Amino acid sequence: MTNAGWYPDPAGAPDTYRYWDGQAWSQMTTTQPSGGARPADTPATPPPAAPTQYGAVPTPPPAPGPAGPPAPPAPPPGYGGGYSQQWSPAPAPGGGGGNKTVVIVIAAVVALVLLGVGGFFGIRALTGDDDNGDRKADDDSSQSEKSEGSEPTDGSSSTVKPTGIQCTGGSPEPATDPDPAAPELTGGGLSIPRNPAYELATGDQVSFGFANAFVLQYTNVEEKWISLTGVGALPRDNGFDDLATAAEVVMQCLTGSENVYSGFTGRTDKVNEETTVDGKPAYRITAEVRVDTPEVQAEGDLTDVIVVDTGDPATYGIYIGMAALGHDDLISTNEGVIDQIKVG
Repeated sequence: MTNAGWYPDPAGAPDTYRYWDGQAWSQMTTTQPSGGARPADTPATPPPAAPTQYGAVPTPPPAPGPAGPPAPPAPPPGYGGGYSQQWSPAPAPGGGGGNKTVVIVIAAVVALVLLGVGGFFGIRALTGDDDNGDRKADDDSSQSEKSEGSEPTDGSSSTVKPTGIQCTGGSPEPATDPDPAAPELTGGGLSIPRNPAYELATGDQVSFGFANAFVLQYTNVEEKWISLTGVGALPRDNGFDDLATAAEVVMQCLTGSENVYSGFTGRTDKVNEETTVDGKPAYRITAEVRVDTPEVQAEGDLTDVIVVDTGDPATYGIYIGMAALGHDDLISTNEGVIDQIKVG
């Protein structure tokens, strides 16, 4: 087992180190590693056993070599977990259950190893082990496309690139599970109408590593692809300084994760603009996100990222919607949800 200590951040953040306690990654990061010292708030005892998880499972760290410092543990796949339209939802009581790798890749947050939501159920469901999970956010900028007859609509300015802490530094598990019978889903100071025909993803099933307390509802499109809507919070301390940049960073965290959008080939923004949500300042990016993978028939999603200034000085509210391209009914349903987002 690899010794505890500071190692280069497995999410790939430049000049950033994350603490490995000997069994799992800590949420603690630093730009000035202190050798083998353990962060003050890192428990000395091993964390409790993780719940049953879906999707990508972090690769256990390699044993140290016969000489020299121990090799750092292998990083978890993706930007911290993922949905890649690849996920495997929990089987319903009495049997059954889909198998998706999707944004709900509902990958469990295991011992603070944050799994990314990329890919959801299926490729956007839960993702299996993936050796290519750390695709750099730069790829999103280089592969993004432009809409016809407008300013560049890839939304990805060369100056906007996610850091590891932005993509993985959230705490996606809500304090309490949402009530399936409630008329609304709430998170991050936002609420959206509950669709009783959709399944819920809750607690450690949610692997949008950039968000706090994210809850979502989803429906299966095919075995390894889902469509979904959900809300949560973005911690401002992780570098989310303004609405427009925050929306762009989240979009790149999604498209840059193999666990969320495995086989990502390009992005065409349809909406990239300031807006308001329930009278509050907001920024919306809606993009066609395309993938090319033999695992699914879906060509990608019409993906919505809306960041809202709810008035909370610590967090922004965030809405994410994903509807499979070519499924006008799902796209229309998600658009209807956007019209009903409430603040407070």
